[in-house]
Amino acid sequence: MTIQEKNLYQQIHPLRLATDWLTGLGACWLFWQRDIWWGVTLSFLPSLVVSLLLIRFADLEKVKNSRFGAYFQRTYNRTVDLTRFAGFVLLAASSWWQEPAGMAAGLLVIAGTWTYGLFVPR
Repeated sequence: MTIQEKNLYQQIHPLRLATDWLTGLGACWLFWQRDIWWGVTLSFLPSLVVSLLLIRFADLEKVKNSRFGAYFQRTYNRTVDLTRFAGFVLLAASSWWQEPAGMAAGLLVIAGTWTYGLFVPR
């Protein structure tokens, strides 16, 4: 598996997804509490460490050969990645401003980037 493939498929490894969701929710709580330093740190550092460990040590062939791996390979591109990041920025900023509607909008953007391929023809 090439490094580009490892970088792609580590993003959908269950450990990485769990890390992203749990630390993202924790970071939003920290932003709500006006703790920007720890919020930003929790937003990025654990995911970076998990990504590096998965790229180095995980057997990502199983992820690549899964149905989710095929879906992700078919639908993933830089625009999707940037849109998902923008959704998280909206979620985090809305947490800082304590705006539940903005937080919901950020979550919808994130969910949309993960599911849009279900509604687009192949």
